[in-house]
Amino acid sequence: MKKSIPLIMLALATASFGDGLRLTEADNGRTNQVNVGGAIEIILPGNPTAGYSWELDSFGTNVLQPAGVGEYLRSAQPGSIPRVGAGGRFVFRFKTVGTGRGDIKMIYRRSWETTAADRAYSVVIEVK
Repeated sequence: MKKSIPLIMLALATASFGDGLRLTEADNGRTNQVNVGGAIEIILPGNPTAGYSWELDSFGTNVLQPAGVGEYLRSAQPGSIPRVGAGGRFVFRFKTVGTGRGDIKMIYRRSWETTAADRAYSVVIEVK
Protein backbone atom coordinates (compact mmCIF):
# COMPACT_ATOMS: atom_id res chain seq x y z
CA MET A 1 0.00 0.00 0.00
CA LYS A 2 2.82 2.46 0.76
CA LYS A 3 4.15 2.20 -2.80
CA SER A 4 0.86 3.36 -4.33
CA ILE A 5 0.60 6.57 -2.28
CA PRO A 6 2.97 8.63 -4.51
CA LEU A 7 1.01 7.60 -7.61
CA ILE A 8 -2.25 8.64 -5.98
CA MET A 9 -0.74 11.97 -4.96
CA LEU A 10 0.52 12.51 -8.52
CA ALA A 11 -2.92 11.76 -9.95
CA LEU A 12 -4.54 14.22 -7.56
CA ALA A 13 -1.93 16.90 -8.28
CA THR A 14 -2.30 16.68 -12.05
CA ALA A 15 -6.08 16.36 -11.96
CA SER A 16 -6.39 19.50 -9.83
CA PHE A 17 -4.04 21.62 -11.98
CA GLY A 18 -6.99 23.39 -13.54
CA ASP A 19 -8.82 23.79 -16.81
CA GLY A 20 -6.38 23.72 -19.68
CA LEU A 21 -4.02 21.64 -21.78
CA ARG A 22 -1.93 18.57 -21.03
CA LEU A 23 0.74 18.23 -23.73
CA THR A 24 3.22 15.43 -24.43
CA GLU A 25 6.06 14.67 -26.81
CA ALA A 26 3.42 13.87 -29.47
CA ASP A 27 2.40 17.55 -29.46
CA ASN A 28 5.86 18.79 -30.49
CA GLY A 29 5.55 21.40 -33.24
CA ARG A 30 1.79 21.81 -32.91
CA THR A 31 -0.37 24.86 -32.30
CA ASN A 32 -2.76 24.53 -29.34
CA GLN A 33 -5.58 26.69 -28.01
CA VAL A 34 -6.52 27.40 -24.42
CA ASN A 35 -8.77 29.94 -22.74
CA VAL A 36 -7.29 32.78 -20.74
CA GLY A 37 -6.88 31.70 -17.14
CA GLY A 38 -6.31 28.12 -18.25
CA ALA A 39 -3.31 26.02 -17.36
CA ILE A 40 -0.78 24.20 -19.52
CA GLU A 41 1.09 21.09 -18.42
CA ILE A 42 3.89 19.64 -20.53
CA ILE A 43 5.04 16.09 -19.79
CA LEU A 44 8.23 14.90 -21.50
CA PRO A 45 10.20 11.66 -21.09
CA GLY A 46 13.75 11.85 -19.83
CA ASN A 47 16.50 10.25 -17.80
CA PRO A 48 18.46 12.50 -15.43
CA THR A 49 20.61 9.58 -14.27
CA ALA A 50 22.43 9.93 -17.61
CA GLY A 51 22.93 13.64 -16.91
CA TYR A 52 20.15 14.85 -19.20
CA SER A 53 17.31 17.16 -18.29
CA TRP A 54 14.71 19.27 -20.02
CA GLU A 55 15.24 23.02 -19.69
CA LEU A 56 12.95 25.88 -20.56
CA ASP A 57 14.64 27.71 -23.42
CA SER A 58 12.00 30.42 -23.97
CA PHE A 59 8.30 31.13 -23.60
CA GLY A 60 5.79 33.81 -24.61
CA THR A 61 6.01 36.18 -21.66
CA ASN A 62 3.07 38.31 -22.76
CA VAL A 63 0.57 35.43 -22.48
CA LEU A 64 2.34 32.71 -20.44
CA GLN A 65 4.09 32.45 -17.10
CA PRO A 66 5.73 29.40 -15.49
CA ALA A 67 3.68 28.00 -12.61
CA GLY A 68 6.56 26.91 -10.40
CA VAL A 69 9.67 25.02 -11.45
CA GLY A 70 9.79 21.90 -13.56
CA GLU A 71 9.88 18.60 -11.71
CA TYR A 72 11.06 15.08 -12.41
CA LEU A 73 8.85 12.07 -11.66
CA ARG A 74 10.31 8.57 -11.68
CA SER A 75 8.40 6.05 -13.75
CA ALA A 76 7.30 2.99 -11.86
CA GLN A 77 4.52 0.53 -12.40
CA PRO A 78 2.09 0.26 -9.49
CA GLY A 79 3.43 -2.24 -6.99
CA SER A 80 6.93 -2.32 -8.48
CA ILE A 81 10.19 -1.08 -7.04
CA PRO A 82 11.72 1.87 -8.97
CA ARG A 83 14.87 0.75 -10.82
CA VAL A 84 18.12 2.65 -10.66
CA GLY A 85 18.85 4.26 -14.01
CA ALA A 86 15.30 3.95 -15.29
CA GLY A 87 13.84 6.99 -16.99
CA GLY A 88 10.83 9.00 -15.97
CA ARG A 89 8.98 12.17 -16.88
CA PHE A 90 9.75 15.85 -16.60
CA VAL A 91 6.67 17.97 -15.88
CA PHE A 92 6.45 21.71 -16.56
CA ARG A 93 3.41 23.85 -15.81
CA PHE A 94 2.42 27.25 -17.12
CA LYS A 95 -0.47 29.60 -16.51
CA THR A 96 -2.03 31.91 -19.05
CA VAL A 97 -1.98 35.57 -18.10
CA GLY A 98 -3.39 37.26 -21.19
CA THR A 99 -4.77 36.72 -24.65
CA GLY A 100 -2.59 36.30 -27.69
CA ARG A 101 -0.03 33.89 -29.03
CA GLY A 102 3.10 32.56 -27.36
CA ASP A 103 5.71 29.89 -27.93
CA ILE A 104 7.13 27.45 -25.41
CA LYS A 105 10.55 26.11 -26.38
CA MET A 106 12.44 23.50 -24.40
CA ILE A 107 15.75 21.70 -24.86
CA TYR A 108 17.01 18.33 -23.60
CA ARG A 109 20.70 18.33 -22.83
CA ARG A 110 23.43 17.88 -20.26
CA SER A 111 23.97 21.14 -18.40
CA TRP A 112 27.77 20.96 -18.54
CA GLU A 113 27.98 20.39 -22.30
CA THR A 114 28.32 23.35 -24.65
CA THR A 115 27.18 21.51 -27.77
CA ALA A 116 23.72 21.81 -29.27
CA ALA A 117 20.80 20.24 -27.46
CA ASP A 118 20.19 16.54 -28.10
CA ARG A 119 16.44 17.10 -28.50
CA ALA A 120 14.14 20.08 -28.73
CA TYR A 121 10.46 20.60 -28.01
CA SER A 122 8.38 23.52 -29.20
CA VAL A 123 4.67 24.32 -29.11
CA VAL A 124 2.65 27.39 -30.00
CA ILE A 125 -0.07 28.39 -27.55
CA GLU A 126 -2.99 30.56 -28.66
CA VAL A 127 -4.77 32.03 -25.65
CA LYS A 128 -8.35 33.11 -26.32
